Amino acid sequence: MSESRIGARATFVLLRRALYYVWPVRFQLAVKLGLAMLGVTMMLVMPWPLKVLIDHVIMGIPVGQSPTPYPPYFAPLVTMLEGTSAEGIVILFVIFSLLFIALIGAFGSSSAARDGTDAGLAQGLDTATRSENLANISNSKVGGLLGYFEYRYQLRITHNLNHRFRSMLFGRLLALPMTHFAETSVGDSVYRVLYDTPSISRICYELAVTPVLAVFSISAIIWTTSYSFAAVPSIVWAAWAVTPLTLVVTFLMTGLARRRSAESRQAGAETTATLEEGMNNIVAVQSLGANKYERGRFEAESETSFKQFRNYMVVVIGMVALQVFIGMAMVFVVFFDVSEAIVDGRMSAGDYGVVFAYFLQLIGSTGALGALWFYLQDNIAAMARVFQTIDLPFDAEIHGDQELQMILQGVALKHVSYSYPDGTSALTDINFAANIGEMIALVGATGAGKSTLTYLLPGFISADGGQTLVDDQDIVSYSFESLRRNVTFVFQEALIFDDTVTNNIRLGNPDASGPEIRQAAATAGALEFIDALPNGFETRLGQAGGTLSVGQKQRISIARGLVSPARVLILDEPTASLDPETEMALMAALNSERERRLLIVIAHRLSTIRSADRIYFLEQGSIVEQGSHAELMQVEGGAYRNFVNLQLGEVA
Repeated sequence: MSESRIGARATFVLLRRALYYVWPVRFQLAVKLGLAMLGVTMMLVMPWPLKVLIDHVIMGIPVGQSPTPYPPYFAPLVTMLEGTSAEGIVILFVIFSLLFIALIGAFGSSSAARDGTDAGLAQGLDTATRSENLANISNSKVGGLLGYFEYRYQLRITHNLNHRFRSMLFGRLLALPMTHFAETSVGDSVYRVLYDTPSISRICYELAVTPVLAVFSISAIIWTTSYSFAAVPSIVWAAWAVTPLTLVVTFLMTGLARRRSAESRQAGAETTATLEEGMNNIVAVQSLGANKYERGRFEAESETSFKQFRNYMVVVIGMVALQVFIGMAMVFVVFFDVSEAIVDGRMSAGDYGVVFAYFLQLIGSTGALGALWFYLQDNIAAMARVFQTIDLPFDAEIHGDQELQMILQGVALKHVSYSYPDGTSALTDINFAANIGEMIALVGATGAGKSTLTYLLPGFISADGGQTLVDDQDIVSYSFESLRRNVTFVFQEALIFDDTVTNNIRLGNPDASGPEIRQAAATAGALEFIDALPNGFETRLGQAGGTLSVGQKQRISIARGLVSPARVLILDEPTASLDPETEMALMAALNSERERRLLIVIAHRLSTIRSADRIYFLEQGSIVEQGSHAELMQVEGGAYRNFVNLQLGEVA
């Protein structure tokens, strides 16, 4: 489902899924909710001491003779003041004020509407640059010691949730089939992990806390106004009317907000993808003089990202403006009735401050409740993108739980066929067998299906038909993790991380010792240039191994495969970037490796192929010949013989 076309029902389904992840932090959220409710309660109490000061000190009304009753939660305190002098009431008022300032950082009706605890980083006008604040979101409706403690406590909950979501999504991305990333931009995946997941942590918090606080505050205010100011009916019905009017206006704008948010996030993901592609292919960009073109492409997508976010913010501003308009309209209506009630003695001057303090709080609580649904539309788009990735089928789903301790015999393919997602046939009726102690070569023209065949063995892809066997048992019965531990793949394109040489090689075996790493490097012909690096094996290799030549990177990749304890080692064009001397040394090392492993080599160079125990020659996804080099060279007009003659002709 498109993120911009999520209906109300789908929204509730997504929200329910998000709340599932709140359960592990339910106790922390309960503490946060208790702190927040304590702060809200103190804000509800704050206007009444001001009424006491105005009515019983300034206006001289005797305590107990107020024209409007104090609410039951404050009346006992007023009763205790009977017989207290004006000076005594002022002293108690000062003490009460200092206590409230220390606890919540404010006192009085006007400051209560503004005070709070919050923090944030500078941010831009697009979704991506604002996500860092979402990842660290925390606030309190009050200041002082209580607000500071509540802020710090919520910050820990936010970090906990955000860490869980990021880690979960990144883990799921790592588990997706390799074909997924052939069709999806890596930049889009980065955007989902870094910029979409914080929205879910915010949703989890908001759903668990905001409705409870808002309903509690609104209910308390409506009940209090009904109890204390029933003499002026317009106050009561206005208090009742603010909430439904604000919510109706908010709900009418949610569909537009959801669409604008989805468009903003999609534009941001495309910008991130363009940046990622440009930096990954910087050598090609600079060598072709395409700097201006790439910059123009990025500028256009960046401008679109900002534009889409501004479109979303227009909707936000419109919603806030309507909420404020409704609240102020109610205040305007009530103003005349309150003024009249004070003049004719049904209310006191102190009641004026209480009424309007409560209306300001009511507008804030109602606005928060309405804004919750409204802002959910922004975060729903991000949530949909995250759960869309989580719901993708991943490799481990099709595998059983049997542990493959060690491959004892070998691997085989029986009548295997495979087609690409677009329906193009890649392999047809493949029958293939290879045993521990052998070196098998896969030969054929580019696009013949050699790499696709080997991708079946570790479960990178799944066959459409036939069986992929390890020790005569279908690989789907083995656990995903144990299968991958037993089949190591060295790709044609050397994959180097921005880390030390040691850690790059150790990726093949986290438990490898220093001597084992050094031996693997020597076998791969990499030891000489590694020792010549500034810090030897502890030298960082830079982004994608930018400090190394192509051949050097390939040798480190081979060393990574050799240090692995896996019994099946697959090498895709292992000698393609090696000089003849290094190639000969590597092939000699591989010949010794075959004693304890099964080596499967994809190769075009005759020097690599001829030492194989068995050669499989592929054409257009089918195995057309198999046998040793000597056997296949005896086949008159054979595909392999023609292949070799072409190479010899080129050499000549």
